Amino acid sequence: MSSPTRLRQSAHPVAIRLLHWSLAAAVLFEFLLALARMQAESGSWRQLLMSWHQPLGLLIGAATLLRLGVRLRLRLAAWQGPQWLAWASSALHGLSYLLLLALPLVGLALANARGHAVSLPLLGALPPLLERDLDLADSLEDWHGTLAWTLLALILLHAAAAAWHQWVRRDGLLSAMALRAPKSSPL
Repeated sequence: MSSPTRLRQSAHPVAIRLLHWSLAAAVLFEFLLALARMQAESGSWRQLLMSWHQPLGLLIGAATLLRLGVRLRLRLAAWQGPQWLAWASSALHGLSYLLLLALPLVGLALANARGHAVSLPLLGALPPLLERDLDLADSLEDWHGTLAWTLLALILLHAAAAAWHQWVRRDGLLSAMALRAPKSSPL
């Protein structure tokens, strides 16, 4: 068995690491808000949770665009490994980005189809994407839920892959994403 592939750099650029973990925390909080809202019995409590959920979802969409821009501009730490692994990683990341962008848009369309305006702090109400249409709202609600659960499955797969890199391949990939940069070690 060959020795594990090591990263050529000790860490990904700081901006990528900060955006990754900030977005991860925001997405986790967004899921918790959605789950709490589903469990809430009080209408006023449900409304309060939705008033946090909607702007956070749109912020996640904007942060995803920023992260994509930063990722395209900055180089990731280089590593060599099997081509299928690079392809699988690219596919997982691409699908995750797509869902992180689609979910806020579907959520915004859902709110509009229910006849609700979505407001952002300091910006006020956003222009509606579409007219009130309760039948469409029901379909969008199904799509929003399906996309959210699909994103959660991809996040779990992403975490499992990170653990596999850390403890099976021992290739330093997880260390490259640590918020605190690891000490450089000779290859």
